[in-house]
Amino acid sequence: MPPVSRLRQTAFRVRRSISLAPFRHFPFAPSLSAFIAPLVTLFIAVAILAALAPAAARADEPYAPSRDYDLQNIRTHLWFDTSQRQIRGEVTEELAALRNNVDALKFDSVALQIQTVTVDGAPAKFLATASQLIVSLDRPAAIGERHEIFIRYEGQPHKGIYFILPDKDYPNLPAEIWTQGEAEDTRYYIPLYDYPNDRTSSEMILTVPSTWITVSNGQLEKVTDEVGGMKTWDWKESVLSTYLISVIAGDFAEQDETWNGIPLRFVT
Repeated sequence: MPPVSRLRQTAFRVRRSISLAPFRHFPFAPSLSAFIAPLVTLFIAVAILAALAPAAARADEPYAPSRDYDLQNIRTHLWFDTSQRQIRGEVTEELAALRNNVDALKFDSVALQIQTVTVDGAPAKFLATASQLIVSLDRPAAIGERHEIFIRYEGQPHKGIYFILPDKDYPNLPAEIWTQGEAEDTRYYIPLYDYPNDRTSSEMILTVPSTWITVSNGQLEKVTDEVGGMKTWDWKESVLSTYLISVIAGDFAEQDETWNGIPLRFVT
């Protein structure tokens, strides 16, 4: 029997089995019946919709993938072309092999154009697929062996990072860029191991117009003036999962205050 038919029969039996006999002598019995009937009908509708919903509708992977390495530090530098809603990035990832005979390193990467990859400073062979960047090692790595991977890339992400910009309807809208990595969308703007079962230290470097303000994970280390009316902001975080990597940048207002000796920074 089809699942939906079984659900209909079960719901019908549920409705018939609901008895108000214990309450038949009470004056509220008719109104109680009128209250329960719509709830049972709602239950039937929800159960049928649940049966019809495809399992493939899940947005994220339900199980953690097998890992060949432990990501121990990630250092990302981002530049933005707001006119094209485009990013340019350089990421350096320090990692250690979790098993013997690891001959390639896989990074989650979606719709990013990979330009350069190096392993420990030397050019490396790589393959970019629709969902991964696969970097070949010169020789198989042993368990615990550490490597530093550098990746230069660019792209126009359609998830993970978002551009809020003035347009013809809102010409005075302040420019803003923000990210939303949960649970597996950081891969759309950084090639990396993108699943919540690993934690790493992180550094986020953002080069933006000098009038902009940025917010990212951890502590602001420094802000450096650049040529061409730009500034570079350097943020560091001691430990996080990669889906928590955050970038907020834009034409914001900033105010610093203190409370009981604790410095407070307000960005709006």
